[in-house]
Amino acid sequence: MQWGMGLAGVLVAVQALIVTWVASSPVKSRLLRAASCGAVFLLVLWLWRFTDGGPVVASGVPHAMAYTALLAFFLASLAPRRESIATMLARRSRGYLSPELLRYTRRVTWFWCWFSLGQLASSLLLLVFAPLNVWSLLVNFCNFPLLVATLCGEYVYRQWRHPAQPPERLIDMVRIYRGMRIEPAHEDR
Repeated sequence: MQWGMGLAGVLVAVQALIVTWVASSPVKSRLLRAASCGAVFLLVLWLWRFTDGGPVVASGVPHAMAYTALLAFFLASLAPRRESIATMLARRSRGYLSPELLRYTRRVTWFWCWFSLGQLASSLLLLVFAPLNVWSLLVNFCNFPLLVATLCGEYVYRQWRHPAQPPERLIDMVRIYRGMRIEPAHEDR
């Protein structure tokens, strides 16, 4: 049993390491990225080993890191003179966007900011005020279904509100996500 718990701890730490590496992808220095991954790996192992409910608490680190990174990613795209993430994806999928669709995509980006913030806040509130198993249920079980339901709900609403001819296909959206690069804001000189 002890061996299995140790292996689970290492797997959670590796998951946190991967989330850190992906979240820090805009950082140009590989040394800095590697150092941050190592720090997170050690933090998760420390939480796992030395806190009450360590295995469960440690499993929340990748969840918190992923939603913090998403929040930062979406918020950064809402800066002045930047194209929001949803606008960038829609432009790559549809080409020209009407002013109405530009407003919609900016609002969708705000929605994803609020969704990420809501995930972080509900996780923190449950961790502080609810039994550990209730918090763990949200972070480890309900998280993915909530994310998928939200993605599907936005897709259905978008198809109804702004019909595309033809509608986006899932494989096209995956191709667009994979080819997406965030570009720095342009400064006026």
